This record gives sequence, structure tokens and C-alpha cells, in this order.
Amino acid sequence: MLQFLIDNILLVAIILVSGAFLLEPVIRKKNNGPTLSNEDTIEYINKKNALVVDVRAQKDFKRGAIAGSKHIAMENFESRMSEIPKDRPIILVDTVTTQSVKAAKLLRAQGYNDVFVLEGGIKGWVDAKLPFAR
Repeated sequence: MLQFLIDNILLVAIILVSGAFLLEPVIRKKNNGPTLSNEDTIEYINKKNALVVDVRAQKDFKRGAIAGSKHIAMENFESRMSEIPKDRPIILVDTVTTQSVKAAKLLRAQGYNDVFVLEGGIKGWVDAKLPFAR
């Protein structure tokens, strides 16, 4: 067996690297928490009364946002978390997902259970031509 591994070191390396690439999304999801697609987000808003919280800067939020979303800029997020109800699913959004992942971790640490990040952020939402208030 050892001789086979030595003789086929390139094959073994390719298998290990491929495995790492296959596991990367699973590891990222575990570290960042659950996400929702655009379609799932619409379903959560319409059927589960989810609250969309936009954590982008004020100037970005004023340019346009998901209709009905609440704005809490990331720079004020920790001091304003009490404005977010614990009895509704929460969907966090920003331009892509960097800040919303941080906000989701803060909420989960404070006991919020149904916390999600919108996959692709506002950019993905706009690219899909979904309702966007300007």
C-alpha cells in the first residue's frame, strides 16, 4: 500500500486537493451559518413573516433596498440589535455577504435562532430583477 502511494503521489495529491474543494462549501456554510437563496427569501418574507435587515451603510441603503427591509448599518449594529425581534425569522443582507455574515454571528450569539444571510446579497437580488425600492 505504501509503495502504491509513493508510486502514485501525483494521483494522491489530486485526490486530496479535489476533496478539499468539494468540502469547502460545507465548511464555509458551517462557519457562516445558514443562507437563503432569493427564492427562499421571498418565501420566508411572504409565508413566515421574515424581517429583512439591511446592514449596508446609510448612503448605500438610500440608493435602494429590498422593499420593506429595516436598515441597521453594521457600524451601529451591536447597539441597535434590540430593535430586531426574536420571534420572527431574520434575513440579513448587505452588498454581497461579508457584513451580513458578521451580523448573523452577533445575533446568534445573543440567542436569535432563525437567522439567515441572503446568498449573493443585494447584488444578487438586483441581478435577479427582484423587487427593489429606490
